[in-house]
Amino acid sequence: MTFDELLFQLDHTTSIAAKTRLVREFARENSSPLIEDTRATFFYLSENAESVALEGDWTNWQPTAPLEYLPDTPLWYRVERFPRAARLEYRIVVNGRARLDPHNPRVAPPGFGPNSEVVMPDYRAPRELTEPPPKIRGRVEQHWLVSQVLNERRTFWVYLPPRYAPQNKYPVVYVNDGDGYLHFAELPRVMDYLIERGEVKPCVAVLIKPNDREKEYARNNAYVRFLTNELVPWVDTYLATRKAPARAIIGASLGGLMAAHAARRRPNVFGAVGIQSGYLGYQNDALMRDYAAASHLGTRFYLTVGEFETDVRGDGHPEGDLVAAQRRFVELLQSKGYRVQSAEYPEGHQWGFWRAHLGEMFKFFWS
Repeated sequence: MTFDELLFQLDHTTSIAAKTRLVREFARENSSPLIEDTRATFFYLSENAESVALEGDWTNWQPTAPLEYLPDTPLWYRVERFPRAARLEYRIVVNGRARLDPHNPRVAPPGFGPNSEVVMPDYRAPRELTEPPPKIRGRVEQHWLVSQVLNERRTFWVYLPPRYAPQNKYPVVYVNDGDGYLHFAELPRVMDYLIERGEVKPCVAVLIKPNDREKEYARNNAYVRFLTNELVPWVDTYLATRKAPARAIIGASLGGLMAAHAARRRPNVFGAVGIQSGYLGYQNDALMRDYAAASHLGTRFYLTVGEFETDVRGDGHPEGDLVAAQRRFVELLQSKGYRVQSAEYPEGHQWGFWRAHLGEMFKFFWS
């Protein structure tokens, strides 16, 4: 039975008990949302709820998508239209309290959740996340150092590729929000798969845990000095790493802004930049004005953003439109002759999005 057929039967059923039975049988046999081409029909069952709404990537995480109540039944429902390749996250809000959708068995990867997940018909997760990991794996080591620049202890992890040999020299990527990329984006798993299949060169990753990311990633020059004067020399001393242009820096959201800022301040240290959902419009496009004032620095850029990231703060402020900001930055870089790869996908501001496109970034750097 389709949802439209359910509504038709309910419309032609007079008994409240029969309507209730129809709805509950339908809910037992179907998951929410029901996907038909670009249409997603969400449903929720409650005879006592006063209000039911959705909040998710497409509502900027505001409960502004109310479900309609069908009288004389326990049924609440809402129809949305999404691109056929979309992957989105959401929660259902009942009487003002958000929760997972009890009728949806799909739960998004950890990160900003737990959230329920909508996967439209043409969405395809990358092979590095769906196929079994290779038998020969890299290893992850935890380290720390005391930063004289920041006057604090800094924790970081080092990913060493499978068959790491100190007599060789490896490209290296520095990762802002390293704890998130380690635990939520599964960076080691992605690296292992791509390296084992020969899709990227063996490389080292340095995943840096932020202590105060709102401060550190706000185009903070002290953080740049920590990276370039303390952390990079430590890594180059104790690990078999290559220098720029084989040294990259990446990040998501504010971490992406900081990656681009660090490369602008020290282009001799970082030869490639990866930005996922970068908060590039920060401070009225200050980063872009900085790049506009500089000559060509020889840096390569990979950028990706979700089509639903047009108001990530939910307040309508222009800085929260990450899509428009990425387009402005890409146009600027291309006008100055930089090598740039840019993409937009029908997804939202989530670790599940960044995880799925991490492999594309490494292929751009070191295929």
